[in-house]
Amino acid sequence: MRDSVLTKLKTISLGGFSVSKELPYAESETPLYLRNPKTIYVDREITETAPLFLTLDGLDISTTTTSVVVYFSTDAKNAPSHLDTLIANIKGLKNTIEHPGANQRDVLLSSNFVGDLLVNEVEFRFTKTS
Repeated sequence: MRDSVLTKLKTISLGGFSVSKELPYAESETPLYLRNPKTIYVDREITETAPLFLTLDGLDISTTTTSVVVYFSTDAKNAPSHLDTLIANIKGLKNTIEHPGANQRDVLLSSNFVGDLLVNEVEFRFTKTS
């Protein structure tokens, strides 16, 4: 799924931002998205399985959620005028990302300040029942 997100990010207008194939972490304690503002990083996918229904006859139905987080930062005092458009374009990728069998697709946005940087995290969550 990470590869699909990376591929889809390159199809939208990034307006001065670039996409890195690297994971967002370095050997130092500082994440790469804090060292390289205006560069978009995609983390590894994480998969979680949880029981939905447990039956007495041994038929267990569970949900499997796979998520990928996209990170990027920009100067908080001089944020690009098109930042809202970029975020909307990234969030709009949720229905184009390949994840066979997903019956629920969610995208979550969180933003916070780290020093003088505005850090945005866009999490894609795809859930399937089996």
